[in-house]
Amino acid sequence: MKSVTMISWELDPFHTLGGTAYAIRRLADQLAGLGIETRVLLPDCLGTLPGNNVAPLLKPMLLKIPAELHRASRGVQCSEFGRAALEAVEQISSGSGSDAVIAHSLEGAMFIVLRSAKRSHEPSVFWLHSLYDPPLSDLSKDQRRLMPLRTLLASAVMMADIVVTSTGILKDAREFEWPVGLRELQKALTTASDQHRVLTVESIGCLPVIPKDLENKPSSSNLENLKNIPAPYVLFPGRPTVDKGLGIFAAIAERLRADNIACVAVQRPAQRAKPENPSRNAPIHWVPWLAQDELPIAMRNAACTVLPSVTEGFGLSAAESISQSVATLYQQVGGHHGLETLPHALPVPLTSNERAQLYGLWSELIEFHDSWPVWNRYEISLKPLIDRWVEAIRSVVYRPNGGMRGIENAHSSAPPSEERWANRLRRQIENGTSA
Repeated sequence: MKSVTMISWELDPFHTLGGTAYAIRRLADQLAGLGIETRVLLPDCLGTLPGNNVAPLLKPMLLKIPAELHRASRGVQCSEFGRAALEAVEQISSGSGSDAVIAHSLEGAMFIVLRSAKRSHEPSVFWLHSLYDPPLSDLSKDQRRLMPLRTLLASAVMMADIVVTSTGILKDAREFEWPVGLRELQKALTTASDQHRVLTVESIGCLPVIPKDLENKPSSSNLENLKNIPAPYVLFPGRPTVDKGLGIFAAIAERLRADNIACVAVQRPAQRAKPENPSRNAPIHWVPWLAQDELPIAMRNAACTVLPSVTEGFGLSAAESISQSVATLYQQVGGHHGLETLPHALPVPLTSNERAQLYGLWSELIEFHDSWPVWNRYEISLKPLIDRWVEAIRSVVYRPNGGMRGIENAHSSAPPSEERWANRLRRQIENGTSA
């Protein structure tokens, strides 16, 4: 395999909305490191920033998106981005071509659907980063006609030559019935797996390599904020949204107030103010969004990290925390299933009924994005789960050494080559069978 073309709404540092941008950049760097020319088609939108330290084989290409669509609905943006990506891929194919086309997440799903109407030689890969599969009422009739199912993710899973997800997502898809809004996606995933079109990768194959001398780096203003927080503290390193578990974390913070255990969360990128939350005034200490070389330091200085996600595509934040030898508490949903054999991974027990409730909560959050009223309807029934979280955190913080570890020896190394996302993808494409 000599070259690939990726289609993504995000790529660090060009357009970063959250952790997905980091994951896609790491995948692109891995591919370039294998000697594979890697084009990445990105939207030329208001938040796109120039990147530094780009390897010669990594070639970001900005697709022109009309200014009036920068703030359009998600469906309209997906449609326009998919159309622009299809035109660009056709131009690339008429020239040097690519050995595969890799589309990421919801925004890349429309490309898979549109491309199905075209004859192509290179395989299409759909990378499923999350289960965000909203009904898009503003798609055109022609686009809907091309979709074999009613939702965009489910249609892309059905139509792609290769679907990439985690073993944990497949495990959940096979073990219990998902809510109505996710059922087509569930069926599409299990069907693709039965047809041997699914490649599973795990979070440990997409970890950043952290320098061993990171502790000697001059302290940033972001990290200085942590010095004002009394120890011990527990860190919520995920994006501060209800689907990442912010509702559960807020409930935990209320309970830990009496224990003098500080609860710390990270703001969204480029956001200065604390996220608004009219339903509660939880005692959470907020710090600015942390850069990739700042987050490991914040993790190492915490008594533990806390990741009570409602769903997870791969569980990258948890894996990164574990790789730093940090006690990492999480619940086994989606990509988090793959963490259980790793040292420092501490799953909080989750019943089958609670896992189904979390998927029900996620299904409602898709329609009412990041809605605290939706979370409030689930909070009472999930109280036993919150109780277990509180007890788990207390047991870690109050254990000998207060949950601290030898920071001088804590650094992540490169993932084993056979587990790296790029290596597994290359084998899948070159072999044409499940890896």
